[in-house]
Amino acid sequence: MREVIVRDLAKCINCETCLEACRARHGRARMTMSGPRFGRYQLPDVCRNCPDTPCVQACHLDGMQRHNGKTFISDACRGCTKCVDACRYGVVKLLPRQHTERRSFFQNILSQARTSTPETQAYRIKTDESRCVQCGICSDNCPAEIPVRDYARKGHTVQDSRCFGCGLCVAKCPRGTLRFETYPTIPTPKFRADKCDLCRGYGESNCVKQCPTGALLRVQVNQDLERMNANLYDFLVNPDGIRQEEQPHDEPQVIPIPLTDLTPLPAFLQTVDGD
Repeated sequence: MREVIVRDLAKCINCETCLEACRARHGRARMTMSGPRFGRYQLPDVCRNCPDTPCVQACHLDGMQRHNGKTFISDACRGCTKCVDACRYGVVKLLPRQHTERRSFFQNILSQARTSTPETQAYRIKTDESRCVQCGICSDNCPAEIPVRDYARKGHTVQDSRCFGCGLCVAKCPRGTLRFETYPTIPTPKFRADKCDLCRGYGESNCVKQCPTGALLRVQVNQDLERMNANLYDFLVNPDGIRQEEQPHDEPQVIPIPLTDLTPLPAFLQTVDGD
């Protein structure tokens, strides 16, 4: 079910506790209070989970997804900016991705251990079964005790989490059966999209939970919202109407009045014969 954040202006005391709660949970405030107002209610400048999901449609890497009427950013995001450009309200931001995390000394030691996962390896041990004579020298010299001979017998690439790329098996093979091959890894993206996802995975929205006066509401876009405020409901269900309604109307509209031969001219436009 589609849900949005709504502020009750009659209850809000502008303490900004909601913004601090959002910042404490996500590292930054994902919303501002500059959105449109409808009587006593305001729609904060935050993701509105649009029914046509232009951000999801723009992403071809499944970085932006939708589930149960709510959009969220997945780990597949590569920071391509397509969702940022597609968002009609400008609430999707592109932020620098943290390349380094604070780790303990013990965690740093573990990161250098031989039990690195295959996904972090930037090499592979290729085998040629036509050259292998099953002498077993490769397996005997492997410090991680990997049965390299079994891989070579079948011509398979060595895939074992214990392998840390020392290359001894390749160096000791008398037949040239093994080949040490490096390959480029997919670099970690420098940026990642970020937006309000109603605190997905936490069970409740922290901004709503921490509001001391109950002014911030998490409501479903349904008939209950329509009864609460019909204009706000129409604003959310009609994206085209939203764009028209948000256009400024500072300049007065000039309505032209057609003149015909039978329409008398104003006095200041009348001419005197012979002039």
